[in-house]
This record gives sequence, structure tokens and C-alpha cells, in this order.
Amino acid sequence: MCTHLVTSSDIIARIQELVPPGSPEPSDPGILQQLTDLTQALIKAYQASGRLQGDPFDEAWTRSLYLYETEVRSLLHNQTVLVTGGEGFVGTQLISKLLELGVKRVVSIDNARCEQATPQPIPGQAPNVMLYPADVRDLNALRHIFASEKPAIVFHLAAIRIPGLAEKIIRETVTSNIFGTQNIIQVCEEYGVQQCIFSSTGKASRYWTGEVYAATKKMNEWLFAQAVQHGSVQYSMVRFTHMLNNSAMCEQINHKVEAGRPINIHAPERYIVGQNVGEAVHLLLNALVFSKPKCLRFILVRNLGWPTESLEFALHRILESGQNLPIYFQGIPPGYEESFFLGQVDWNHQTDINTLINALETEHFYEISSSGDMIVSETVPFAIATLTEQLSQLRLLCEDATCPPVEIKHKLGDVIRTVALTTFNQASVARGLEILKWGINLKRYEQGVFPLEPYQPFIELVVHSLHHRLNVDALQACKISQEEFGRLLLALSIFPSLQHEIEAMRSVVCNTNLIEHRRTTAAA
Repeated sequence: MCTHLVTSSDIIARIQELVPPGSPEPSDPGILQQLTDLTQALIKAYQASGRLQGDPFDEAWTRSLYLYETEVRSLLHNQTVLVTGGEGFVGTQLISKLLELGVKRVVSIDNARCEQATPQPIPGQAPNVMLYPADVRDLNALRHIFASEKPAIVFHLAAIRIPGLAEKIIRETVTSNIFGTQNIIQVCEEYGVQQCIFSSTGKASRYWTGEVYAATKKMNEWLFAQAVQHGSVQYSMVRFTHMLNNSAMCEQINHKVEAGRPINIHAPERYIVGQNVGEAVHLLLNALVFSKPKCLRFILVRNLGWPTESLEFALHRILESGQNLPIYFQGIPPGYEESFFLGQVDWNHQTDINTLINALETEHFYEISSSGDMIVSETVPFAIATLTEQLSQLRLLCEDATCPPVEIKHKLGDVIRTVALTTFNQASVARGLEILKWGINLKRYEQGVFPLEPYQPFIELVVHSLHHRLNVDALQACKISQEEFGRLLLALSIFPSLQHEIEAMRSVVCNTNLIEHRRTTAAA
């Protein structure tokens, strides 16, 4: 029945016709049979193109990351180490490694068992590991734990981490991820912690994000950057990407396969890069070595391999299971909607592109670790006073029980936009123009195959930071011709919100032309 569907695109389009995105899980036997046949045809089409020859994540599963073990052991020797979120997947793996490296004592703070009133040792583990049931939003509980245990090193992993869940419990996510982090910073300073390592996400490298989870993590990075400037603790952080061992997507697909049910995928052509928990643990430990006083450094895996399509992973699992299961596309839920902005990455170094670090950061500071498998960078400057003011407003909304969660989300997005603008204002004009050029992708835009509307928030940030700083000398110093710049302005004219800024930048081009004319006339 699908012999006339000769390409993957044809098959996918037919699947979307049968079950339009946003529809519930199909149950009609006739539709399920058609979906099953189409899924098998899609598997054959992928195989014909050389895909599905093995686990698409095989490289990420087997990849290892160098550990600076001698240096790490030296820093951990005879120390008490505290881990927030210690009963989570990464937290438990980290604690096991800390014990292996010979720490004196490990303390875990986690809200997993907050109904218990007293700390507990881990069953079957050494008595030098203690689990405290506590919420990071409870400052008094944190003070009690820190005063009792006196940790020298803190790993802050606790967070609501699933993007889809964060969109459903907005207030809890904001208060846990942001204000809980403020509490951790506060007690680290109050109780003389030496080092604090924060686990962030590659999503925080976005210039702007309206997604709740990613926005809270970006706020946390700014909070730690602020703490570095004003505190006495040495802070650093890591950026994780899709953790395969603890992946909500992988778990959901595996569950559907095991249950023999239709498998729901967000959409075709949705790609992710993955890493394994061993890499995550080594990143956290190596951050102890790469940290620097009065500077917020972060590290990440350098070579993440090719992005993997979630659809390809689902088809592989079906093929591996030996079952004839159907797939359908549910649509992209909140928390996973934002498109990838091409101006995000530094295209001047195409052989070393990494989506977990942005083009402002690569211009500010960029190093390769001596082991060759990690990138070391620093957070870019921003206006701390602006962050403090915006955060105060966000807290007031969260403390107002009558405030709708959606209003908190909108304010969070505004906070990110306002503070992010100050990072662009402090970046070079040349880098801003490069980001604008990369992000608009003139060639594809002018061919009519690259709409700019999905990237409006990013483009607005860059333009707002440029229009009042652009001058004749800056334009002449950039590797963008006047003709190309004119085409960029024409592309930007589709945004009504940018008309004032476009006119200001257009006047710079006119002034440049006038100066060139006067120079030519004088020379003649």
C-alpha cells in the first residue's frame, strides 16, 4: 500500500496525514496497520541510505574523557565533599567516584526523601556517606547541614532537569533552580567552602531562551558569575548535553518498545548530541582543576560527534526489538520548541564547531585542554546591577501566590532578554556583525528556503546591541562589504520592531559612502 512512497519525506508526510501533530495516540486498528506498514517502509528507506547499521548513539555510549586524576586526588584528599542532588543519576555516580578517589566524607542533599526527618547512611555503603533529605530552597536546612558537616568542596547538581516537566511546574522550577541556587551560593560563602562546581547545560549557551528549564540554567550561570566577582569561594561549572544514561527521550522510546505500543516522536529532523555519565562525572571532577579565582570558567566535551536524529534512534530500537511497531509524530511540546540559531556558533572555526559554547564565549576566552578532549572557556561580561534588579522583580512574582505561572514564565524570558542584551553591548561590534551575518544566512534566505521569523528574538538582541554603536570605522574594519550589509538590512526590514534600528544602521552606510566619495574626489 506504500510502494508509491519512494522517499523518506513521502513516507513521513503520509504518517503526518494519518495522525496530524497534536493528535492523541492512535487506537484505530486500520490506522495503526497503515502506520506500521509506513514505519517498516521508513526503516527500509533509512537502510537504503546507509543508516540504521547500528546504534546511532554508539560513539557517544563508548566515548571516554580524560581525568586529571593526580590533580583531582590531591584536591580531594582528606576533604568533606557535599553533593546536592546526590540521589539523582549523575549524583550517585559522582559519589561512587568520590569514594574511589579517597575523600574523607561525602554528604548528599536531595529532596527525594524529604518526608524523612533525619539523615541516613547509604545502605551497603561506607559509613562516611550521609544522605540528608532537604530541599535547596530551605535556607535554614542548608545552614544546619553546612554547619554540621563543614564541606570544603560542593558539587551543585540539584535541579528540575526535564524541559517538558519544567513547563508544567513553572513556579517550582524557577524557585528550585534559581532561588535554590542562590541559597547554595549563600551558604558556600557563609561556611567557608573552598570550591563549588555547578552542573549547567548546553541549552544555557543560547543567547536568549524562553524555555523555562534552559532559562533557569542560564540565570544560574549569571548568578555564579556574579558570585565569583563578589565572593571568596572559587566557583566553576560544566555544561552537559543529552545524558544518554538518564535520557527522558530514550526512556520513553524504550518504554513504548517494551510495552509494544505506538512510539511517539516530537517531529522529523530533530537532532541531538549525546554524552555518557562517565564523561559527566569526569567533567565535574576536572572542573576542580580548571577553576580559577575571580573568574567563572566552564568546561565541556570537545568532540560530541555528529548529531543524531531522534527518529533514527526510534527506528533503530524498533528494528532491534524485532517488533512491527508504528511511529507517529506528536508535535513539539513546550520546552523543546526553540529553533537552533546559526549565529550561535563560531563559523570562523568550522572544524571545531561545538553547540554547547556560543560565539560570544569563543571570542572572549577559548582553550583546548592539554588532554585534547575538553573545551575550556569563561562566561562573558554582563551588567550585574541589571541582573540584581531583574531577579528581584522575578522573586516578587514567584512569592505572589495569585500570580499565574504563565506570567512568571513571561517575566523569566524578559529577564533573560534584558541581561543578555548587556552581554552583547559589551561584546565587540565586529563579533556582533559576524553573528548577525551567520544567523541570517543571506544566501539561503534570498533563495526563499530560510525563514527568519523563528529567530526573531536572537536577531533583535544582536541588532539592539549594534545600532547605537555602529560607525563608519567599525563598518570598514569588519569583513562585510557595504553591498552585503545593505542586503542584511533589507532582510531585517521584515521585522516591524526593528525599523528604527535599521534606519540608524542605514545612515552609517550612507555616511560611509559619503566619506569614500570625498576621499575619491580629494585624491582626484
